[in-house]
Amino acid sequence: MPRRHGLTETYRTMAHLRRFFESVRRTITIEPTNGGLTPAQQFALLTLAGNPSSDPLTIGDLARETFATMNTTSALVRRMERAGLVRTTRSPKDHRFVYVKLTASGERRLRPSTAAVVEALRTAADEQGRAQLRTAFETWFDNWGAVIKALSSSRRQPRRAPAVRRRSRRSRG
Repeated sequence: MPRRHGLTETYRTMAHLRRFFESVRRTITIEPTNGGLTPAQQFALLTLAGNPSSDPLTIGDLARETFATMNTTSALVRRMERAGLVRTTRSPKDHRFVYVKLTASGERRLRPSTAAVVEALRTAADEQGRAQLRTAFETWFDNWGAVIKALSSSRRQPRRAPAVRRRSRRSRG
């Protein structure tokens, strides 16, 4: 019976985390951000500003990092470049690659937008209860191997359809 209790606690933790993430998602995708950025622009600019590498990101890199398609990211980058938020350059070695860099103007516009998102995260954390969220994250990260194992082992194997028997010529009649 402790196994069922463990799963119940796992489900409760996952539901708590889902509520938090959904609250954050709704806040940062529905509420307008300060600085006049769209949520897609804000995510792309955050990704560029937080790039740990000294090499600039390509449009393909940016697409992967923001979970968007190349076409969507290319169009977004063109709009951001027209707005002065980013600058693009082609790779001198391979002209298929387009590098994207955050401009000073883009960073200035990103700051109030990021402050608004941080405030939304704080509000969502307060609504869900910081101590409960901290516990939920710690529980999840400390036990995720056991959780996956418990959930995987409780899966039922799909039932196989009974084999169709062919009647032999002798039994037909």
